[in-house]
Amino acid sequence: MMKNQKPYVVLGGLLASVAMSSPQAVLACGPAKVIGVYFDRDSATQMSRLADWMADLRAKYPNHESIDISASAEPGEHSPQSLTMERARNVARVLREDLRFDGAKIYLPAQGYVKKPASAYLRQLEKSQGVRAVQLEFLPACPHECSCGSSPTPSEPKAPAQ
Repeated sequence: MMKNQKPYVVLGGLLASVAMSSPQAVLACGPAKVIGVYFDRDSATQMSRLADWMADLRAKYPNHESIDISASAEPGEHSPQSLTMERARNVARVLREDLRFDGAKIYLPAQGYVKKPASAYLRQLEKSQGVRAVQLEFLPACPHECSCGSSPTPSEPKAPAQ
């Protein structure tokens, strides 16, 4: 039993050493702001906090690089895969039409996620919110609170929301 555990101890020690030797990664600034918009079961409409949150961000950051959208549904919902994309498109539409954000900077996912809550804690949240959500990541343009030389760049191009 001790032989099987030894590689994990060595690997854990190695990972800890690497993490401690690169303080820049730990102290790096990330300017992105994230919010979750939660939906009722089998619903694709819900914008209660979104308008206020986006208005605050627009006031603080008049320019932005992008708004990336991801969406999820639960396996038991009606047509969960199409529901995820409907939720994402509805949020993108509200951003464009109601809140007047530039549609060319709003990025929809290629597909949504259908997933079960990962833990007992999340199963409790499922009754009110769960994984029925759209997540928005707002990336402000320079200037912002981070050094503009360290702004993350998208790893792969995404298509703007239609």
